[in-house]
Amino acid sequence: MLKKVNLLESADSVRKPWVPLQLLQVGDVALRLAWIEGEYRWHLHPNEDEFFLVLKGKIVIETRDESLSLGELEGALVPKGTPHRSKSEGRALVLLVEPVTTNTYGVPYEE
Repeated sequence: MLKKVNLLESADSVRKPWVPLQLLQVGDVALRLAWIEGEYRWHLHPNEDEFFLVLKGKIVIETRDESLSLGELEGALVPKGTPHRSKSEGRALVLLVEPVTTNTYGVPYEE
C-alpha cells in the first residue's frame, strides 16, 4: 500500500521542539520531523550518521571545528562520532534522516 506524506502538514503533529516525530521507515532508515527552537546541547551519535534537511526557517549546526548555516531546502550530513549541536534564532522545521537505531537525543558531550 502506498503512503502519502505531507511534511508541512505533519509538522502539526510535532508537539515540542527537540522531540522528533518518526514519519516513516525506509528499510533501516528513519525519516523524523522535528522543530528546532533555541539551542540544543552538545552531543554525538557514536555509531550513526545524521542528515538534517531544513524545511522551514534557518538553523546552524556547529561542530568543534566549524559552524554551518542552513536555510530552507538546504541540508548537511553530520558523520557518526562527530560532536555537534544545532540551534536556531526562531523556529525551524527539520527533516532528520538517520538509522532507526539512532538515539535522537544523542550521547552528551562536553567540550
